[in-house]
Amino acid sequence: MEQAAPLVSIIIPTFNREHLIKDTLESVLLQSYTNWECVIVDDGSTDNTVAVVKEFIKNDSRFSFYNLEHKGVSYARNYALSIVKGEFIQFLDSDDLLHENKIKDSLAVLEKDKFDPKIVISNFRMFRDTLQNSEAPFCKLTLAEFNFEKVLYDWDFEFNIPIHCGFFHKSNFENFKFQSELGAKEDWIMWLRIFKNNPEVIFIDLPLAYYRYHDKNMTKDFAHMKSNFFYSFPVLKTMLSEDEFETFLIFLIEKYYQQSRENRLELKKYKHSGSYKLGNKIKKILSKLHLLGFGKWILKKATK
Repeated sequence: MEQAAPLVSIIIPTFNREHLIKDTLESVLLQSYTNWECVIVDDGSTDNTVAVVKEFIKNDSRFSFYNLEHKGVSYARNYALSIVKGEFIQFLDSDDLLHENKIKDSLAVLEKDKFDPKIVISNFRMFRDTLQNSEAPFCKLTLAEFNFEKVLYDWDFEFNIPIHCGFFHKSNFENFKFQSELGAKEDWIMWLRIFKNNPEVIFIDLPLAYYRYHDKNMTKDFAHMKSNFFYSFPVLKTMLSEDEFETFLIFLIEKYYQQSRENRLELKKYKHSGSYKLGNKIKKILSKLHLLGFGKWILKKATK
């Protein structure tokens, strides 16, 4: 007897994405695999996101929508996990996109083992406004990265795994909740919890996910890294032994020290360069002439 096509639950949390979520939902609509439900959870948007989403719901019953008060992306994902009906889970942020074969290809590699609850991870590409401007990913993903130790120590320094690259059996989220108290790196904690169980991973080295480039999501300064890691320490301590946590802490301090030293040397080198001195001289002249704002406008136009 032929096994029925499994239902896949696509989870999309959103907040103030009226100009971007239409493309995201269209990438769902274009999936070559059709037995899916798409659960969209709005995190208290104050723009026209809800109106955009309702147009899709009106035309396709596979879309469902839930409007919550603003409590963050983790709370929205947890809510969706509590109501989805699918055997498999596909996460998707409301500014990113899926390749049309993301679900079909992920299920195809699992079907060989009768949908055994392994994890499928695909590669990805970056894009800015449209996929015609897509570019190589900001990190190289290989099967060697997909284990607990690599995710713990190399996350953000060497690589990270965009959440929509993953494709999961629902069993991976039994007794699991995203940490809603974290303002950042809730996805890092998710991957750590999953890899702590040492799952079998299948890697599809094809760009089946598209990650939208933002300046803010590519920032690597110290303040950003602090929010990424330091604020997650209370959660991390529950996942590691005392010795493991101490070793990780020492590693992190050494890494930040090294990075800080390299940044200082780079800044010192730049400050002694001709372009830096010339830039400062031009800035002072424009300031005296009360034309600094105009100069910045010209520079912005010239770099577009």
